Amino acid sequence: MRAVRNFLCWMFALGAIVFLRSSLFSFLDIASWPDVHLPPTMLSAGIRAALPVLGVVYGLACWTFWTGKASARGWGLAASGVNATLGCLFLYMDRRFLTAPATAFLNPDALLLGFGIAGIVAFRRRDVVKAERWMQPLPGDGTNAIVNQAIWIAGTGAFIAGMNWWWRWAETNNLVWIRRSFLHNLALLLALELLMVVIHEFGHAAAGAAFGMKLRAFVVGPFQWRVREGKWEFRFILSGFLAIGGATAVAPTDPNRPLWRDICMVAAGPAISLAAGGVALWATLTAPGRSWEQDWLPLAFFTTLSLLTAVVNLIPFRTKAFYSDGARIFQLLSHGPWADLHRAFSAAAATTITPLRPRDYDIDAIERAGSSISVGQPALHLRLLAASYYLDRGSIADATQALADAEAVYLESASDISAEMHTPFIFGKAYLQHDAEGARLWWERMETKKPLRNADYWIATSAFLWSQHRLNEAREAWEKGNALAQQLPKAGAYETDRDYFALLHKELEVSGLAG
Repeated sequence: MRAVRNFLCWMFALGAIVFLRSSLFSFLDIASWPDVHLPPTMLSAGIRAALPVLGVVYGLACWTFWTGKASARGWGLAASGVNATLGCLFLYMDRRFLTAPATAFLNPDALLLGFGIAGIVAFRRRDVVKAERWMQPLPGDGTNAIVNQAIWIAGTGAFIAGMNWWWRWAETNNLVWIRRSFLHNLALLLALELLMVVIHEFGHAAAGAAFGMKLRAFVVGPFQWRVREGKWEFRFILSGFLAIGGATAVAPTDPNRPLWRDICMVAAGPAISLAAGGVALWATLTAPGRSWEQDWLPLAFFTTLSLLTAVVNLIPFRTKAFYSDGARIFQLLSHGPWADLHRAFSAAAATTITPLRPRDYDIDAIERAGSSISVGQPALHLRLLAASYYLDRGSIADATQALADAEAVYLESASDISAEMHTPFIFGKAYLQHDAEGARLWWERMETKKPLRNADYWIATSAFLWSQHRLNEAREAWEKGNALAQQLPKAGAYETDRDYFALLHKELEVSGLAG
């Protein structure tokens, strides 16, 4: 439901831009009324008066949500009610008042009604909003709090302005758009967005492959391909349609590669988006008189989207899930803690395809980064990497301290983690600290996330059951997990997993003899 509310708030921001912009032009239009012989109609006057009110409602809905205000629920319901009302009105009248030509090929009447109903459902709960700390920049990450919050609004405004320009250009060149069914246009819109994301992420993947890196994940909207435990796995996540984006993860085979290779890999995404946008721009501008003339609007849409993607991605900003390419390039060039963080994460990825193990990490770089990066999931990851390093070296006291530091970060600023990230806490609480209650708490947290039943899950579950003195169940879980671990590829990370199973097996044997 949180993803729905986030998506709707971007729509509220878009509505605020459209209505406030329209109200400005409406105000300028009023100045010419004395020169007009006939006064505006009552309907026209009502629409003009409603424009700024609607813009303010939408603007307050997104602003209060993003800033964590207590009034966010009320404004969210109000804006959603406006969407539902306008959707019903437009469907009834079969007109498109207030609809920009840029989106005319995607009949918005049904969308408005759908957004309204979805918003009423999503904002009906009283705990719909909490202060979103993720939009605040972390020290040294190269982002800005205002940019983090405004980047999508600015990008949406630029997209609308660009499409309006294309519409005027089409009128000048006597081009028309052949209207088709709503479902046809919606499918076309989604297909073009997905194509843009595929091209962008392909740039990252191709550059990584050229530098000897191995592809580990490729995500395009709801379509996700990931390597899990040495095997490619496909998943379809329906919520990916709410905010179509992408991600590419690569693992380096050479941990001592030069920095410029990482920078080129990151920059390749915006570069190929810019190239694709340039080709689409040429095709659009040359459409008059060509065989693809009737397809000028989809081409214009793809052109604008690709060029904006290239430009916006080079601006340093962060969202809840990722940093922009511009932010990552800045961090790599900073030669500070964030460069150390990227190196640490690359080393961790390398353990999945090379003989390198956690004990081979550069612990000095991890601790340098951790001393400056103290909040959020990056800080949590760093401390878990340190715990893995010390545990693989047999330094139980240091591993226990690193895990305690990770737990402190979790409680303060990084509680929204994946199910898989709970497993080291469960194993650490049970095996390292012999903390049965702590292991139970973390295991229950993991179970609420519906984790995958992989080797990491079973070793965490076995350790948890062992800490609860449920030895028969612990052995059953260990056998399931160990069977999976033996099938994992011969790489450093998986050899470490097999060692952890061996360590836990010894404890189970000792407990069995004692029993």
